[in-house]
Amino acid sequence: MTFDAEPSDGWPPAGPQPVRGFARGPHEGRRIDLPDWSMLVKVAAGDTLGRLTVLEGRMGPRQPGPLPHVHDGHDETFVLVEGRLRFRVGDGFHTAVAGETVFASRRLAHGFGNPFDEPARYVAILTPSGYEDYFVEVADHVARTGALPDRLLTQELMARHRTVLAPPLPDPDAPGGPSSPPADSAGTASSSGRSTRPSWRRSTTG
Repeated sequence: MTFDAEPSDGWPPAGPQPVRGFARGPHEGRRIDLPDWSMLVKVAAGDTLGRLTVLEGRMGPRQPGPLPHVHDGHDETFVLVEGRLRFRVGDGFHTAVAGETVFASRRLAHGFGNPFDEPARYVAILTPSGYEDYFVEVADHVARTGALPDRLLTQELMARHRTVLAPPLPDPDAPGGPSSPPADSAGTASSSGRSTRPSWRRSTTG
């Protein structure tokens, strides 16, 4: 369902992006399937001229998620809808619960996963658009081969989207004790020159 309109009173300024809106149902949107992890593209790059993308993600229990990485070209905002996710942002860690928001700017190491026994659902906002295409490429590889990309291919795919893997950092409060990414997992973390300086803090603003 779309809602098109003409600009009124000269605002917003005239430009190439149409003034429009739409509603997508809970199961609508382009689907991206990974092992025990799926996403629906709710607002696509084509809807916003690449200004932002909105994804709804569902991550199964004990799903490790992506290894920590660093984006050079976009920021990411996560809003937890159901369940819990464990985030690394910079050199800090945080278990986010439903209703919480986590932000990671470009050039900052971050990652997340679901080490818990219940599934999680979240909304991710990519500003600007583009990185959703990385997940599409990974999903295509899984569909063709039945396996996730190995480390070298993961790094190659990430590089196409201005992203590198971040150095691993043990999580001292991870369920089951301190942990770091296993050496033989796809996309094993490697050293990079990107910033991983501590920048995690709980916002005190409303």
